[in-house]
Amino acid sequence: MKTSNTVLRPSDLAEMLNVSRVTIWRMQKRGELPPRKKFSPRCVGWTSATIEKWFESRPYADPEAEAERQSNIEPAGQ
Repeated sequence: MKTSNTVLRPSDLAEMLNVSRVTIWRMQKRGELPPRKKFSPRCVGWTSATIEKWFESRPYADPEAEAERQSNIEPAGQ
C-alpha cells in the first residue's frame, strides 16, 4: 500500500478488503477497525496511512507467511 493522506470512505475500505459495507460496519462494531474520523458533517472515514498501519499489524492467516513477516521485522531500538 502507498501511504498518503487520502480519505477512505467505508465503501472504499470495503472494496479494498473485498468485503461488503455491512461487513465493514460489523467490523467497526466489534472494534476490529481503527476508529473513524469525521472529516465533515457528512463525511466519515479513515486516512490511507491509518488503514495501512492497521493492515500491516494484522496477522496472516497462513502461519508460514506470518513467520516470514515476523522474521523481517527488526527489533525495536535497533
